[in-house]
Amino acid sequence: MSRTISQNAPSFAAGPSTLDRLGRRVVLGLLCTMAGLAAAGTGGAFLLKPGTAQAGRAVGDTLRTAANYARLPAMIFTLADGDRLRELRVRVVLDMEPTAPAKTVESYGPRIASAMTNVMLEADPGELRGRNGAFYIKDAVMRTATKELGAMKIRQVLVQELVMR
Repeated sequence: MSRTISQNAPSFAAGPSTLDRLGRRVVLGLLCTMAGLAAAGTGGAFLLKPGTAQAGRAVGDTLRTAANYARLPAMIFTLADGDRLRELRVRVVLDMEPTAPAKTVESYGPRIASAMTNVMLEADPGELRGRNGAFYIKDAVMRTATKELGAMKIRQVLVQELVMR
């Protein structure tokens, strides 16, 4: 009789069923996902942690220095383009170091404009078309203004108007 009972009873020695193995894989996958999210959260917390306060620093040290702009007078150049004459109108602003007084730099404006006239005699109107024209003008003004201003440092040349007729 014992023989018939053992044949009908389920065998646990054969191993877990397919449903049990699938359930274990799902649980294992969820655990791995949770561990990955925890690691990502921890990494994000270290990357995005707030900066520490620094005592003893003046407020002015942390802020960017005030802008110091010097406006140059409008410059008009006549360029030869084959048989035609072209007129080029340029207005620029110099972004100067904070130590350079803007009024002093603006007083150099006529000298810079006069020197630019000599530089623009060599310019080809074809070089001034499109985006390259602004780069050409910025470079020419930077070289000329640096030569005229001497020790005063120029950060950047900003083109306000560049019109060719």
